[in-house]
Amino acid sequence: MPRRRSRGRRWGEQLFIGASPYVSGLCYSIFRVEPYRDCPFGCVYCYRNWYSLSGGVRQVRDYERAIVEVDSIGLIPIPFRLSTLTEPFQPLEEERKLSLQVLKISLRHRYPLIINTKSDLIRRDPWRALLIQLGEEGLVVVQISLSHIDEKVGDIEPGAPSPSKLLEIASYLAERDVPVVVRYQPLIPGLSDTEEAFEKAAELFSEAGVKHVVAEYLRTYEENLGFFKSLAKDKDVYREKWEYYRIRGEKGPLKPPLKYRRAKMAALREVLTKRGVSFATCKEGFFDLHTAPDCCGMYLLGVKILMRPTLAEAYRLVTSRGPLSLDEVKEELTHMKGYASGSRIEVYPRPLRKGLKWHERVLFLVMQDDEQLTKVTPLLVFEDGKLTPRQP
Repeated sequence: MPRRRSRGRRWGEQLFIGASPYVSGLCYSIFRVEPYRDCPFGCVYCYRNWYSLSGGVRQVRDYERAIVEVDSIGLIPIPFRLSTLTEPFQPLEEERKLSLQVLKISLRHRYPLIINTKSDLIRRDPWRALLIQLGEEGLVVVQISLSHIDEKVGDIEPGAPSPSKLLEIASYLAERDVPVVVRYQPLIPGLSDTEEAFEKAAELFSEAGVKHVVAEYLRTYEENLGFFKSLAKDKDVYREKWEYYRIRGEKGPLKPPLKYRRAKMAALREVLTKRGVSFATCKEGFFDLHTAPDCCGMYLLGVKILMRPTLAEAYRLVTSRGPLSLDEVKEELTHMKGYASGSRIEVYPRPLRKGLKWHERVLFLVMQDDEQLTKVTPLLVFEDGKLTPRQP
């Protein structure tokens, strides 16, 4: 007879992103609900194929079960993300309406959501009406995903709406007081990160009422570099040696050189700041360039929330107080007000508690492994038993 799995292990197993040095070290939001496994947009850089992914009705039900428990106990919510790897408002949504269920659940239980989309379905009811209601309640931040603003480039995301159409949606939502963030990612070297592109993007984002921009560079395999080079207006970076994204070993996806990425991110920050738009990086670790309290734009929510601590908080600690031992950093982070850490994790439903503990454990492991640490962020170093700030 096959062994039965305990009830505690059967539900909620996919409600949090798996722990890794980058996610555990940098991401404030680790909880997700993925209504769909696949996506029809055909983005050439799509990361979904790199990961195993579950979705569908079961996960939507598990999401409701988890937040009902949080609500019933009266706990401070920890925001969920509606889709991290697939489009939640893809054409199939018109038939299945799984993402619509998530919106209704969040509104019913007043639970905050960070939504990532590049679909124009949200301009239509009933999705539009629910997003506006959630915005009125301070329960939603809508992230519009853009890899470029060039209307003439159609090969990167062949099935997705054009940049101008997505910015129209951003403007529509912003006019109705729904906080809008642009995920300017993946930045395509030589295409979406030129000086001209940055200036134009900052202008368009500001005019659309975008409050915050989070940027991340392209990660791709070596055999795909020729495709992106063919689209680039400035091809110089493609003649340089790119870095491996993975922590150890010379294999897997590549990303542009650190010096290049940092210089470009600093330039993007400058043009956005002039336009009054806050800025952060995603999976880059350039905390000193950030002009917002968190990378995802969760600070734009209108309800009280908790986030998990990251290396950004550790960086702020050691830059303000000097080098600290790992035990000192752990003590500070696990008792930091406003964060889901330490003993405060214990009161949350099992899937949330399990995810938070796992990621916290990996966060502390990254801190004491200098090879991992310096790969995840160039701003910290672990030496002589202490976590120390480093000049970029």
